[in-house]
Amino acid sequence: MLSEYINLKTECFYMKGNFFYKRLGRKVLEARLNKKFTQKKLSQHSKIDRSYIIKLENGKVNPSIAILAKLAFALEINLILLLAGV
Repeated sequence: MLSEYINLKTECFYMKGNFFYKRLGRKVLEARLNKKFTQKKLSQHSKIDRSYIIKLENGKVNPSIAILAKLAFALEINLILLLAGV
């Protein structure tokens, strides 16, 4: 019984985390498209590998604040605005 509860809590935690990463990825994608940047151009401006940007936009990675700051700077938006509503 206890192990089932722990497994359920763990699954809920990961579901919430994944949902957060997907929303964050959508925000980055929207900001990139608003700026009319390709993934390659964003990669060049932010000095972040294009494959990482792809994973980020698909909600597959947990970016650090440093990565998010680089993206915000490259996209010329405030980091707080990038994270708002996520």
